[in-house]
Amino acid sequence: MQVKNQERRLAILEAAKSVFLERGYAGASMAQVSARLGGSKQTLYSYFASKEDLFIAVMLERGAAQVQPLFEAFRNQESLNLAVQDFALAFVRFITAEEILAFRRIVYAEGAKSELGKLFYENGPKRGWSRMAEDFAAAMDQGLMRRADPWVAVNQFHALCEAGPVQRLLEGSLLRVDEQDLVGAAKAAADTFIRAYGLQVEG
Repeated sequence: MQVKNQERRLAILEAAKSVFLERGYAGASMAQVSARLGGSKQTLYSYFASKEDLFIAVMLERGAAQVQPLFEAFRNQESLNLAVQDFALAFVRFITAEEILAFRRIVYAEGAKSELGKLFYENGPKRGWSRMAEDFAAAMDQGLMRRADPWVAVNQFHALCEAGPVQRLLEGSLLRVDEQDLVGAAKAAADTFIRAYGLQVEG
């Protein structure tokens, strides 16, 4: 029964994802999701109490599948320098995926009108970035990077990764970015951070 419930939940999230991408958050409804799923609204509400809960669950499901492994790989990399470089490239590739850009635009559009952005951040991205802040704090204790506020360091690294072509994609002033430019943007972000925080080569 538990397996079937999980399968049903994943089917709901997949149906909801397509509705949100097609109609946006404001234009989507629980009725449309249940119709896409081929079930009743009552069944849908037994899994998710509101459209807001459903949207956040869709976003977090993507994060768990695609973003969490990036933070795990960062923590498991023996070299902090390489960890920063590898993460920057993987993260830039992730956040420039068309589907992720579309969902982030929805969050930005709704953020000023509701708690949607805050709820998503607190239950998703903040957890991964908090783990990275712990990793930076440990590196500072070991003398592998200059002493600073780890949370500030994380925010600055995050901002560097999203600068330039990534930001322009998000705002729509660019329609696409070549792989070469993405790699260049990630390399520049990592290099700037490494220099700014004086990351040392281990060993």
